[in-house]
Amino acid sequence: MVHMHWMVIGGLIALALTAGNLWFYLRVLRPIRRLARQASQLTGGDLDSLEQACGGIREIRQLHRAMAGMVKHVRRAQEQSRAYTDRLADVLEIERKRIARELHDDTVQSAIVVSHRIDLARGWIDTDPRRAADMLASAREQTVAIVTALRQLIAGLRPPALEELGLITALKTHIAALQHVEVNLKVDGNPRRLDEAHELALFRAAQESLSNVIRHSEAQCAVVQVSYSSDHVAITIADEGRGFEPPAQPGDLAFDGHYGLLGIRERAASLNGNLTIESAIGRGTRIIVTLPVVPGPQPDHWVRDPVCSAWIEPRQAYGSTMIDGSTYYFCCPVCQGAFQHDPAAYIPATMTAQASVVV
Repeated sequence: MVHMHWMVIGGLIALALTAGNLWFYLRVLRPIRRLARQASQLTGGDLDSLEQACGGIREIRQLHRAMAGMVKHVRRAQEQSRAYTDRLADVLEIERKRIARELHDDTVQSAIVVSHRIDLARGWIDTDPRRAADMLASAREQTVAIVTALRQLIAGLRPPALEELGLITALKTHIAALQHVEVNLKVDGNPRRLDEAHELALFRAAQESLSNVIRHSEAQCAVVQVSYSSDHVAITIADEGRGFEPPAQPGDLAFDGHYGLLGIRERAASLNGNLTIESAIGRGTRIIVTLPVVPGPQPDHWVRDPVCSAWIEPRQAYGSTMIDGSTYYFCCPVCQGAFQHDPAAYIPATMTAQASVVV
């Protein structure tokens, strides 16, 4: 009888162990294997691998849902990137066509006219010198017009004032050329030159935002404010126009057709900065781009550029280079690049190396 009792107990224990093993297999081991297989397919690029539930205990299901959520974020980011890339390609193609059309219809045709006038003048040099001189003067005027048009075209692509004179001067030049809107430029803090990438990002942010003001806001005036601090620079473009409803997620700018703002955001992000959009229907728009900056050496008095000999105002140097314990300041990247390529060409051996010349 006792022996039978222990046999029953052993059978119950074996059954319990079998049931436990079966539960562990069905609720833990098999779901984990299924999830691992889905994860392996995911790393191979199959974003649909997590569509099927893997079952299992609550913790495994939560892990599966979290991974599926991350996949949705990845898929959405890809869609946003694809939309932005497609739009960027379209914009680039449109810009290429515009430049090609301007060069062909204006520059090339004008150059042909100049060439024709020169040929006519050559034929009149002996027979009618005065007429030849008038024709050459006309050809010269046409040549000046061609150069002016080319400079305007180049300025639209890359403002020379930005590299040579800095952000504030470039903004003043751009604002002065705008039509249909009055823009007030304000500067807070101590203005200083920044590196090329930072100044270009801030300038493009203002350029695109002001373009939006003119095209979409119906505002009569706008304010551009540049704020300098020790560790960051911010630019704010504000208007009191019609405004719009910003997307909940910045990445959704592409889906809403705000490709210019998305481009500003991408530029800022590449420099570890950020874009803030404050807007509402009927309440205007405020665009804020903030970029962190690492302060570089700046002169606290007037100095000369060792390459072009231009005077540089205090704290307005584009960049600097130290050689043999002396710091040399530059007005633009062209001068700095030339100096760094061949310093000896600008530091005579007979002179004691000095960082700057005080006025």
